[in-house]
Amino acid sequence: TTLSNIKPSQWAEKNRIMTTGESSFKGSFSYNKTPYTREIVDCMAPDHPARIIAVMKGSGVGFSTGVIEPAIGWTIAENPCGILHLTGHADLAQDAVRKIDLMIDSCGIRHLIKPTVQRARNMKTGDTNTKKEFAGGFYVSGSAGNHKLLRQYHVGLAFIDDFDAAKQSTKESGSTRRMIEQRLSAYYHSMKLYYISTPELEQTSNIQPVYLLGDQRRFHVPCPCCAQQIILEWSIPVEGNEKEMAGITWKLDASGKLMPTSVGYICQKCGEFFDDTLKHEMNLSGEWIPTAEPSVPGYYSYHLSSLYAPAG
Repeated sequence: TTLSNIKPSQWAEKNRIMTTGESSFKGSFSYNKTPYTREIVDCMAPDHPARIIAVMKGSGVGFSTGVIEPAIGWTIAENPCGILHLTGHADLAQDAVRKIDLMIDSCGIRHLIKPTVQRARNMKTGDTNTKKEFAGGFYVSGSAGNHKLLRQYHVGLAFIDDFDAAKQSTKESGSTRRMIEQRLSAYYHSMKLYYISTPELEQTSNIQPVYLLGDQRRFHVPCPCCAQQIILEWSIPVEGNEKEMAGITWKLDASGKLMPTSVGYICQKCGEFFDDTLKHEMNLSGEWIPTAEPSVPGYYSYHLSSLYAPAG
């Protein structure tokens, strides 16, 4: 089989037209809105060394639109295989399929999905509420806690979304994470497994341990005051002056009301103040930098807070 040489991000920008219900940004899809998602979706490419990709992220950063949906669309159109798309809660699976259906239509690839066929015992195949079949592969949506579903499939690609909401284990099947990874073991040298979640409680988190096993990439952007690369943090000491705090800052007036012009960020490198006027340009100039050695080769991990989210 000849594998496609078009990267998933290139495919998305070429084929996807954002529609009502998909995003607040309408028209041709562009990674200029959420540039930090481009590298993560391109981990999908067959020649990319990533095998396990863990993403610990804030909410509202455009991750589903920038990574999960285009990665699945690109797979259907360019590099078909079995796809598992699992959510932490069972009641989220139907909404996940709805968004995938919107993506399929907005990318113009509905013709690649086999039509619904009524089988014996009232079973449907082809294009259903939980499964899409296409030449060379299939897409199945469900809950990460449904170990019975997991046992039915061996796949080369899996997205485990909202991973912190999944049960860590069950008495019947043991570790959820171990069971998920067993579903991809037959494709070990070509598999792509994404663990994705906004973290909840640290003591019971699923996403933090898998993030720590990877190379712990952080998105660095240039400070508009000193041009040094920084990670946007909620609160962090200024370098060389531990008594001064950098990060998000604001002031209240004498009556206790917020002063809007005081809201901004103090750079941890130079200690200077800036607001979000140049946030778009900062994100465009940003880059992912590893901060640790991965536990095994091919284990990439990313941490991104909501401070990077674009306006809108």
